[in-house]
Order: sequence, then structure tokens, then C-alpha cells
Amino acid sequence: MTRLTKQTKQWLKALFIILALVLIAVITLFNPANLVLNQQAKNDAIIAEKMAYHVGVSAYLYGYPIVEMTTQMHNETHQVEDNQQVYAPVNRLYRFGNLVNPETAGNLRAPNSDTLYYQGWYDISRQPLIVHTPDTSGRYFTIAVTNLYSEVVHIGRRTTGTKERLFALVTPTWTGTLPDNVTPIVTETAQGWLLGRILVTGPDDFTAAQSLVEQIWLAPLDEFNAETKYQAPEPMNAKKQDAKTSLEFFAVLNRVLKTLPSRPGEAALIAQFDQIGVGPNATFDVDQLSAAQRKGLQRAMDDAEQIIKASTQRTIASFNGWMISKDIGRYDYRYMHRAAVVKGGYGNVPEESLYPAAVFDSNGNLLDGSNEFRITFKAGQLPPVNGFWSLSAYQLTSAKLAPNSINRYSIGNLTQGISYNPDGSLTLILQHEVPKHNQTNWLPLPKGHFMLVMRLYEPQQKVLDNEWILPSIERL
Repeated sequence: MTRLTKQTKQWLKALFIILALVLIAVITLFNPANLVLNQQAKNDAIIAEKMAYHVGVSAYLYGYPIVEMTTQMHNETHQVEDNQQVYAPVNRLYRFGNLVNPETAGNLRAPNSDTLYYQGWYDISRQPLIVHTPDTSGRYFTIAVTNLYSEVVHIGRRTTGTKERLFALVTPTWTGTLPDNVTPIVTETAQGWLLGRILVTGPDDFTAAQSLVEQIWLAPLDEFNAETKYQAPEPMNAKKQDAKTSLEFFAVLNRVLKTLPSRPGEAALIAQFDQIGVGPNATFDVDQLSAAQRKGLQRAMDDAEQIIKASTQRTIASFNGWMISKDIGRYDYRYMHRAAVVKGGYGNVPEESLYPAAVFDSNGNLLDGSNEFRITFKAGQLPPVNGFWSLSAYQLTSAKLAPNSINRYSIGNLTQGISYNPDGSLTLILQHEVPKHNQTNWLPLPKGHFMLVMRLYEPQQKVLDNEWILPSIERL
């Protein structure tokens, strides 16, 4: 038998050691226990991300109006910009000093030019807020009280009359006593927004309307004095907020949800939010989230924002080319629809006002200011309203008013000098250039593509029931 050399023996010994180590590594690598642990870690990450995404989408859609309004409240009750257009401390009113025109519209989207605006943000978490309204002698006015769910109750001519009144905004759980001459107005959330409008019937009426707006004021209950207006404090400087672009959205939602009352039928949904630290019984801390959870929530925000955007662009049922939505101001469990409405702005309940809009003429072509248009209301078919109606034109992409030679930005039943046809019908002239005839019935149009918005204040039941339809827009 051939004897192995000492060198060969050492080589073989080293080989056996290497093979043994490889075998141990293979056994360790393919150990069933390790496989289970590795797969479990992957599964946990998948679940964490997918659940954060699933819950995050629901939380974003649900919480969009809450976060949007909370952010806007901060930005309009603090001095956040050097040239800030709207500012008033909490529980105080900001009064717009002019009717809206292209120069005074500010950030308002598709505003009307028939009423003076006034607005404020309320906080009644400690005590009620007194609201004083003067005697308007039948003049149209309204104050929309919008809670953080973007649901609305109204003070004004339609609901509370036009005599001088005192109201108190109170939460559903407030148990104190109000003065005998103060009427409670229950609003579901302790914080929210007030937006008021008061009609100006024409240039000669502006001063009178403005005087009435000055007589509308707010004061916390413990500072209330029927004879003296409470003076607002000095502006408070603060950094402008925008919580809808980062995970800070969920932190704001979490903080506000802790202050909101539970709503019937929502307990199971809100309990789901606890999984991402957003529920009223949880605390959102982005630093405590796993990488998978953060990834899921960021994806949720991006996709939910796209859902809301798409929802705002859905085709609304139209009549004669006019699109009209009557399901605003009250939302129940329609969270996506609620978010979409708030994305475009806050709305009144349909009994207070309706805003049919059009972007196409009777032939289905986009409205373009290079063309001439006519709208004719047949005799006896004028807009049936208890308030007033008007028609405005806006640049399509920006929803802004466009300057014109006669400074007219709406036309309606209160337009001075408007003339009717011999048979009692009414024809409105819509074009960019000055018409050769009947300028009193002329609504100037912007250049390029535009949209029309009809405003129906205090619409009658036949409008709400679709028994009356706006006439079509005829291109000449």
C-alpha cells in the first residue's frame, strides 16, 4: 500500500475541514427554522406596508376635510405672510371691504360679485360664541356655519329671518345657560368656519350693505356685552402650515380626532385608524413607524390624493349642458365625495344656494370667448328663487374673473336696466366684444375658454326637484 506523504495528509486534512465547514454552512442556511424566521420577517414587512397603505387611504379620505380646515384655520387666524389677504383672530370676523372683481378676488375661487363677504374661524371648546346679526329689513344675507366635517348649518334670511338677533354657537354637549334673548345654534365640532354673504343690489346700495356688515360681530360668552363690540387682539405671527404634503397629515388628524365627538356608525372605521397611530386612542409618531409602514403611508397619501382629484373631475349629471350638484353640505358616510367637495371649496346646503355650471354650449363645444352666445328664458320660466339669481363667467383653468370695459362680472334679476322681450321672455347676451344692441343685457366674456356659473339663492322646490331646468347655451 502506498504511503501518503506528510504533505498530502495535511492537504487532505485541510480539505476535510473545508468540506465540513461548507456542510455546516449549508445545513445552517437551509435550516427549516431559519427559513421560517426569514420568511416571517418578509411577511411582517409586507403586512405592515400593505395594512399601512390600506388604512392610510381610508384615513386620508376621511380626514381630508378635517386636516384641510384645521390648516386653513391656523393660516387665517395667524399672521403667516407679510402681505396676507385674509386675517382675523379666532372668534373674530374678517370683513371684505369690496365687492369681488379681478383685482379684489384674492385667493377666492369663482367668487360672486353680488354680495359682500365676511368670514371667521370659531373655537367654542371652552364656551359658546355669541353672533350678532342686525335687522336687514328683508335683505338677503346668510352665515354658513361649517364644522370640521364640512357639514353646514345656516344663520340668515331663509332659516332665522332678518330681524336683529343674537345667536350662540354651542357644542352638542354644552350644558350651560344662555341669556334669554340668545338663540343656540348647535354645531357638531368645537372648531369650524363662518362664511357670510350679504346682498348688494347695485352701486347705490353698497354703503348701506357695508354698514350692515359692520353690525355683524362675534364675542365669546364671558366677554359678551350687548352694547359694546369686543375688540380683536393684535395679530399673532406664525409659520404657514400645509400638512397635506407629508406624513404630518396623519399627525394633525390624530391630534384633532382626539377632540372630536364620536359619530354614529363610525366606531369600527375609526378603530381601524389605531393601526397606524391615528385614532383617538392612539398617538401618531413617525419615528416609531417601521420603514415598511412609512412606505405604505406615503403611498397611501399619494394614491388617495389622486382619488380625490379624480373624484373632482367626474362627470356630474347635466341638464341642457348645465352641471349641477345638490348633494353638498351634508355627507353622511360619503367620505370620498366630501373630500372632493372640500378640494374645490366649501359648499352651502342646496336649500340655501345652488350653483349650476357649464363649460359646453348646446352643440357640445367648449365655451370660447371668441364666439357669441345667447341664453333665453321663456316667459314664465325665469329662475324660480326666493332670493335672487345671477350669472357669471370665469376663465376656465383658473376660475378667475376677467377684466372688462364696463366692470360687470354678473348679470341677473337685480341688474339695473335689464330689459325683457315683448313676450315676457328674457335674453342674455354673452360675448367678449361690446354688442351693438342691448348692452344692458350683456355679460362680458373672458378671452379664450371660459365657464359659466349660475347662482340660485334660496331656490324654490321645483329647482330642487329638477322640475325647472336652465335653458341651453346657444352659440350664434
